[in-house]
Amino acid sequence: MLIGFVFWYRGLAQGGIAAVGQLQLLQPFFGLALAATLLHEHVSIGMLGVTVAVILCVAGARKFAK
Repeated sequence: MLIGFVFWYRGLAQGGIAAVGQLQLLQPFFGLALAATLLHEHVSIGMLGVTVAVILCVAGARKFAK
């Protein structure tokens, strides 16, 4: 876990807190994709809709932050 923090803080230093912090919002959806792929968990249409909405919000925030 310590090594993960080293890479996380290095990424924050290089990319900026505002830009890299937005990417953290996508982490639960990577977990959802991995659970569906590796564990064959059921993914409902509602989950996919919320995932797309959050991805669009993060993309919009990154676009207008520049």
